[in-house]
Amino acid sequence: MAGMTGFDTIAMVDWSARSAPSPAKPTKDAIFIGLSRHGATTTSYHRTRHAALRSLTGVLDGEVRAGRRILVGFDFPFGYPRGFARAVSGSDDPLNLWAYLAALISDDARNRNNRWDVAEGLNARFPGIGPFWGCPAARATQMLPARGTLRTDHGMPERRLVERRLPRTQPCWKLFTTGSVGSQVLLGLPHLHALRKRYGRDLSVSPFEAPDTPIVLAEIYPGLIDRAIKDRVRPGEILDAVQVRLMAQAFARLDPDRLDRMLREGDAEEGWILGLGQEAALIAALD
Repeated sequence: MAGMTGFDTIAMVDWSARSAPSPAKPTKDAIFIGLSRHGATTTSYHRTRHAALRSLTGVLDGEVRAGRRILVGFDFPFGYPRGFARAVSGSDDPLNLWAYLAALISDDARNRNNRWDVAEGLNARFPGIGPFWGCPAARATQMLPARGTLRTDHGMPERRLVERRLPRTQPCWKLFTTGSVGSQVLLGLPHLHALRKRYGRDLSVSPFEAPDTPIVLAEIYPGLIDRAIKDRVRPGEILDAVQVRLMAQAFARLDPDRLDRMLREGDAEEGWILGLGQEAALIAALD
């Protein structure tokens, strides 16, 4: 096994909250996984969340058996603004919140899911209206408004600290239309919880736990180096696929000690975007 400050393999996942399988032909707004090992990078396309996790667990099983370490990045928030976890799960521990959401969310092999119902039920726990918002007009109710401006007096901060440092990011409460990362969170954290259950002590989550395990999960945001990525998109390529390929390459080329320090940074309740403040180093790694 590599030293505890190094990884043999880097995997980066571009997630999706689609409610049906993506087309057979690779398309944007689907799931792509970029995998970098020993200087070689591959990219795979997955039509459903279950298919993506089957593929990823196959990789993780192989890495653990071979005694290799792997860092896996997912492009959605690992936590919510301060106070949300305690309000709904009774604990500030974000990993307890993962388990709580996993018990609420249904997400089948065809991407059919109950995220609107779950968001509406979570909103009912707060005074006023909100904090979640955004859904198809026909699904909107007083408790789950279609527009964020209809929310009132729910008492939750709009953004995490890390998002206040990156204003172009979207808040995790937004569930529908452009940039609706909130649905990715609701349909992503239960799958990450399943990975935690599967791998136990072999897996840790940055920055909530020390990244000293064979498998480390971390939150990523390709927008950190958006311009550098878009400058490298070739004709006919899908941006989502390019993002995971280049993010995997960049993190794989970082100095191991520097990457280890990055993984230990951040807010232990709200989570953190890996590499924030280290954009220059990531861009340099691409070159």
